[in-house]
Amino acid sequence: MKYFYTNQHIQYNLESTQISRNLNYPLWHLQDVLLPLFEKDYTYDSLRETIQSANHIWCAYENGKCIGCALITDIGSYGGLYVILFGVKKSAQGRGIGKRLLEDIIRWSRKHGYKFIYLHTEYTNKKAIGMYERAGFRQEFYQSNFSDQLPRFGSNIASMILFLM
Repeated sequence: MKYFYTNQHIQYNLESTQISRNLNYPLWHLQDVLLPLFEKDYTYDSLRETIQSANHIWCAYENGKCIGCALITDIGSYGGLYVILFGVKKSAQGRGIGKRLLEDIIRWSRKHGYKFIYLHTEYTNKKAIGMYERAGFRQEFYQSNFSDQLPRFGSNIASMILFLM
């Protein structure tokens, strides 16, 4: 069994959902959440590589089961974070878990002096866009200085940014 390992961690208990960052998550917990949500874009192997490339991993657990997670990486020397993947299991969607996960990520990012959080989502994913906008993200229509450090996507992808300072 593979684990994501780091020596940093924080953990929150919000009602019956526990949200944590950078604990020793079994790889299959993350794959169990993310692969069904992003199977058109990732294979088992490419998802494993993506998970291993993340600098920060946040997870939401309920009754010992991973129901949501976010893979995040630092954006070079720009003082920002990039959300590689963010998802909540379909069976757990609509209960505010994604919102609480995102709020914890934003709170932690501000506390640790990050300047912004950047992400991509599909234009057709109105639910996700609405959640991000309610959290303060705005769609970005121009190329950022740091965009050369980010993955390239087609025209059906919305770029969104939240300035933290």
